[in-house]
Amino acid sequence: MAKVVTPTRPSSHHKGWSDQHSHQRKLTSYLVEQSFYQQYARITKADVPKLIACSHTQKGFITILEDLNGRGYSNRHEQLSVNQSISVLQWLARFHADFYTCSSEKLWPQGAYWHLATRSAELQAMEEGPLKDAATKIDITLQQATAKTLIHGDAKVANFCFDDSAGKVAAVDFQYVGAGAGIVDIAYFMGSALSQKDQANHYEYCLDIYFDALAAALNKHDCDSERIINEWRALYPFACADFLRFLKGWSPSHWKINPHLLSQSRHALSLLKA
Repeated sequence: MAKVVTPTRPSSHHKGWSDQHSHQRKLTSYLVEQSFYQQYARITKADVPKLIACSHTQKGFITILEDLNGRGYSNRHEQLSVNQSISVLQWLARFHADFYTCSSEKLWPQGAYWHLATRSAELQAMEEGPLKDAATKIDITLQQATAKTLIHGDAKVANFCFDDSAGKVAAVDFQYVGAGAGIVDIAYFMGSALSQKDQANHYEYCLDIYFDALAAALNKHDCDSERIINEWRALYPFACADFLRFLKGWSPSHWKINPHLLSQSRHALSLLKA
């Protein structure tokens, strides 16, 4: 599998976000991805493709990876049932545990493609209101988490490859991996993979699945898993609100804006007031 990028100028974007700032963010993301595969991928037991070769010059980037289809991960999904999502939640738990307290050198100092420091234009585009007013406080709340790991940063369902039963999974696209609280990946994944009904009715069950797997994985690393889990669970509404902030500026009518995301975001705002 080869990823070849020749970014000669800011490219057009279907949402209209194609300025020099977004172009530079994308260039940085390709360097981050290569750094991840070169220096970090071998650390984790969560399944990722092996790097065969990579290079970058002024003309672009070439990253050659093993073919996951050949290893049995030939299925892709646009939406998952709650049961199908378990394998991804467990993958994320292993990934977060393996990189707990890990340095983010040559990666993003703050992971996730939508984090506030890289999305000033989208913030300015938001309608005035409580969420926009609280954007910085929400971002700071997430950044001040005492438990940090490396997060995938773009853990949508499209970036996971499944076996025939969806019981085993591998992940790709590490352009936005960096430091953060693991719950940021979880909130984003559930919003991308589950139906609105399943998000509303089963998000606590999914959180339990993730945190049970995280506890088991962290215990192998001699960590205080209870403290980490309590902190990250409490940050779930803030992770939702942070992503909603991005969507409201980037694409206000986006399908991922749903009642559950709005409800959790209102809860985060109420917690800030309290």
